[in-house]
Amino acid sequence: MRSFSQPFTKLACLLVVSAAALGVAGQVVVVPVLLCLAYGALCVEFRTHTGYIQFILMVLVGAAIGVSLDVRYGSAALVTTAIVLSALATVVRQAFMQRFTYVRYLLFEPVLMILAIACQVAVMISTAFIWDLWLLPLLPIVSASVLVTNYAYDGMVLKRRTRFGYRIQVGQPAPAIELPDQDGTLVQLEAYRGLHPVLLIFVRGDWCPGCHMMLRTYERNREVFLRKGVHVLAIGPDSIDVNKDMVERLGVGYKLLSDHEQRVSRQFGVVYSNPLLEHGLDYAQGIPLPASFLVDKNGTIRYVSRPDRVGEFLNPELIFGVLESMPDTATEAWAQKRA
Repeated sequence: MRSFSQPFTKLACLLVVSAAALGVAGQVVVVPVLLCLAYGALCVEFRTHTGYIQFILMVLVGAAIGVSLDVRYGSAALVTTAIVLSALATVVRQAFMQRFTYVRYLLFEPVLMILAIACQVAVMISTAFIWDLWLLPLLPIVSASVLVTNYAYDGMVLKRRTRFGYRIQVGQPAPAIELPDQDGTLVQLEAYRGLHPVLLIFVRGDWCPGCHMMLRTYERNREVFLRKGVHVLAIGPDSIDVNKDMVERLGVGYKLLSDHEQRVSRQFGVVYSNPLLEHGLDYAQGIPLPASFLVDKNGTIRYVSRPDRVGEFLNPELIFGVLESMPDTATEAWAQKRA
């Protein structure tokens, strides 16, 4: 069952409504404080419920914080510009992952943050110390700066790690896979041999916003793959319990396998080390690379996502062309199952 429970997003909406009501009542001092609390609540849920609702709300709430301060202190839209740029630096790569991927346009967010910080510094230089004008914008600016640092560093590490591709290439046989799904049931890749092609998608874990977008994207296209006889199996490093929660929270209808020891990820050559991201994660072998592999019903790899554009495979249409060149993919079996 899909879970729509997003408590911090709901809290953010409640805080925004409260801020609007107090603003109408003339309590303008409280308005930016409540809006900053709303922004903070959205940041908390950014990783667990990554989606366009969070993206849009973060930009709108950020703009509202800036407007409430700029109008009150006459700071010529500088605060609004600083916070909106910070919000955009946070969400744009996730919202447009197909184009940006994890490794392209790595200067985009740093440039936005340089402009954002410059705007806020200009405000602080041109005014005496005013606690809300100086301090409240620091929440979106600092949080975005930390995230942008992670984006840039991780992108550079990914580019170095994937320079020579993955261990498994097109035309090679797929390694054996036997892993538990989100319900604890063992799933074997061999069980699909002679029956269905299988699309394997490796995710980095529940902490990764881009992986949430990827899982949702493939969920929206799951029926298309099934019509072509292709079964989707996601593989991640989290435990069964974490995967179960993630599947229910994101509304995913396909299996998410737990490769907690990352044995399968190492076999495919999609594990890398990033100490900046690994801090606080219980992943003994590093972090899986976001990657996808299409295995035909004979067990041969027919498609591998581009390692030089990690994240581009968020566009499932890249795989459809490969499917068209493959033999019949058990459409009849799918139709019987649906009947």
